[in-house]
Amino acid sequence: MKKSSGIIAVAALSMLCAAAGPSFGEEAKTKNPYEGKQPIVSEGKRIFDSNCKSCHGEGAKGDICPDLTTKKKKFGNSDADLFTTISKGRPGGMPNWDNTLGADKIWKVITYIRSVEK
Repeated sequence: MKKSSGIIAVAALSMLCAAAGPSFGEEAKTKNPYEGKQPIVSEGKRIFDSNCKSCHGEGAKGDICPDLTTKKKKFGNSDADLFTTISKGRPGGMPNWDNTLGADKIWKVITYIRSVEK
């Protein structure tokens, strides 16, 4: 009887946590902590220039890969969509940058990309 009570308690706690909303890790991948913070733009540009410019071109205007200055992106337009694209990669050439850059630098790159959108 005690074992089944413990299982029920764990199941109830799991459902309660799930109903509470996204975990810290999930929220960290949907909300840009640097949104609108102008000082981060230059840092994001440095990261972009070192890691992304060879494919996405000077000023993110496209070269081998898509122009990122347009507001309409191939795999979605939200910050969360951009985060997923950069961190996980996309079929057809976009590599996974999560292990190389980590979440903090990815958000800084997204802040830079938003600054050059037309």
